[in-house]
Amino acid sequence: MKKHQFLKNPVFFLFLLITASSLIILIFSFLRLPETPQNAGDHLFLRDISDEIGFFGKMMIEMLPEDLVFTAFVPSDKAFSRDLRLKLNSTHPKNPHGDDGDNTYAVVSRIMSFSVVPYKVEERDIGNDETASYESLSGFTVKIWKKRNGGGLVVNGVETEKIGLKRGKIIVHTIDGVLMDSDFAQSVASSEDEP
Repeated sequence: MKKHQFLKNPVFFLFLLITASSLIILIFSFLRLPETPQNAGDHLFLRDISDEIGFFGKMMIEMLPEDLVFTAFVPSDKAFSRDLRLKLNSTHPKNPHGDDGDNTYAVVSRIMSFSVVPYKVEERDIGNDETASYESLSGFTVKIWKKRNGGGLVVNGVETEKIGLKRGKIIVHTIDGVLMDSDFAQSVASSEDEP
């Protein structure tokens, strides 16, 4: 007799109805989720732009997930060589994580944290005589404005070389310099002074 009294209780009946409905909706949601196909074009595109962004730029872009929106201000290979003393012949492409004492992967990942913002930033998003300010993945402030003498952007005083390269949802702009905070710049300078 007490079993039937639970069903007559309106609060208990409402609880059962909501629970059953939620479970049914949840089950149907899982069954109807679409498969996300792997875009073959994204991987081909990375190979196509690797000549334009260089070895270290390709290493930076590979660290980012393809399905999220990012804008990467990738230093050119010339800038990596000039400002950080990283050279392609001194790296070990077979072991990109630097387990053999090479700190190239650590340096490139640190530069990536200064150079990537989790927003879409294209030249058309920045107005004339306007400075846009973004926070990079590491919290470093990135200020962007248009070049005065024509097309292109200036990022924290560093001019872009190529703009608008894309890989999936990632927008890539190559720059003629390296974005880094003063602490990292000081550690790079002190490592250059060591014999």
